[in-house]
Amino acid sequence: MKKASRVNYGLCKAVIKMRAHQLLSTVCILGGAKCPLMKEGKARGVLDKVKRDPTVTIRLESDADEVPHFSALKADALVDKKAVLNRKRDLDVLQRLGLAPGDTRRARYLYMRLLDTIPTPYGICAYDTAGWQGCALAKSGAYESVRAKGWKAVVYCRTEQEREEFRRQSVERIKTGDRIYIRPHHLMCLACWYAGGKNRSPRPNDTLYEIWERIRREPDVLITLIEGCCEACYCCDGFHPDNGRCVHDGGLIRDYKKDLDCFQKLGLMPGATMKARDAFALLFERITSTKEICGYGDGVVRSHEWRICGGPEGNPGYALTRKTGVF
Repeated sequence: MKKASRVNYGLCKAVIKMRAHQLLSTVCILGGAKCPLMKEGKARGVLDKVKRDPTVTIRLESDADEVPHFSALKADALVDKKAVLNRKRDLDVLQRLGLAPGDTRRARYLYMRLLDTIPTPYGICAYDTAGWQGCALAKSGAYESVRAKGWKAVVYCRTEQEREEFRRQSVERIKTGDRIYIRPHHLMCLACWYAGGKNRSPRPNDTLYEIWERIRREPDVLITLIEGCCEACYCCDGFHPDNGRCVHDGGLIRDYKKDLDCFQKLGLMPGATMKARDAFALLFERITSTKEICGYGDGVVRSHEWRICGGPEGNPGYALTRKTGVF
């Protein structure tokens, strides 16, 4: 089998690199301020990119850990006050976002986190403390005016019309295709949602219900298990059809881990194809609780990006469906 070439949209491949505090600057400039902390041309370039593509990767940088050791400094060395202020701004922003210097995230995630966790640039870009007054525009309201509109004022968001058209196309493929392409942890999502028969209606952000209908109608329909966004994702508000990436959180990297954990538990590799009835039989035999996959085995949440779905002890809906079966 011919190896597929990798795409160049990975989370570790930053399209944009900027100082962490300049993430604030882009919002202030969008709000009409002449921010002195970032050149307007660079800010507009960033804003243009993220308004076209929410999956654009942004690396947040800081020189905080590049400061020379005190022993290398002369006693009478002049302090660059602007550089000191900017280092503090960098670390204040990173701390609020729960990130570290050098971290790379997709644009939609970063701006959603930024506007959610930082209500105003005052207290980051400026202070009342003598010698730390900082940016005179921190109280201009420029940042707050954009924040009031929400992240969609900064980053591209799919329209409802586009999502509905992609849903229509996806539903048609699910109904008539010779197989269904689905990531393995989405089989678990389907089981959790179904909850032993309690839920039987379409879902707004995916087509798991339509997949469920097809496999209930045709238990022998072929399922091909894949890594990454699958047939169920096309109508999701977080799916970017131009490159097939997800913009939720850290690109929902936790879901990539769930997929690979499922493959390991099932003893399969991506591309494995089998009848739907056999896929669920194997799933329910090898994975007894969502804690094993969605709770990472120990139910411990270690960061925002690695949150747990279904609770630390497992989703009861999965347990119910595992008892009753899908068919």
